[in-house]
Amino acid sequence: MILWLSFTSLALIYGVMLLGIYITASHQGLSCPGWPLCPNGFNFPPPKYFFEHVHRSMAIVAACVIFVTTFYAIKRAKSARKTAIAASIMVLIQILIGMIIVNERLEAILVATHLSTGVILFAMTLLTFLSSYQLTKSNSTL
Repeated sequence: MILWLSFTSLALIYGVMLLGIYITASHQGLSCPGWPLCPNGFNFPPPKYFFEHVHRSMAIVAACVIFVTTFYAIKRAKSARKTAIAASIMVLIQILIGMIIVNERLEAILVATHLSTGVILFAMTLLTFLSSYQLTKSNSTL
């Protein structure tokens, strides 16, 4: 179970990062001027808000999966515990920085911080996955 949770976390974070980079490169960072939701709320977004809406929605799903992975690791996968906890902390920081970025209208240093902490978050989810893989591999040989 931990292997699938950690892989799902990794895949979701990678997708959120790719979409975030696209949003930054295409200058759509403030297409949704409010936080946390776009002007249309939870409804299907119009084209103007589509990528930012999907980015934020994917980030919420990724955060939830990371938290579930962390709780599972704390209870049943001790070798992945530290990196899973670090990933949970980093995802909370990412969400906070994302909120500040929108409220501060894309301040460059905040955007750079958001991107760099995203890399750290990806690294923590990758390490959690690798620890889970090692745990699963060692348990299957017993």
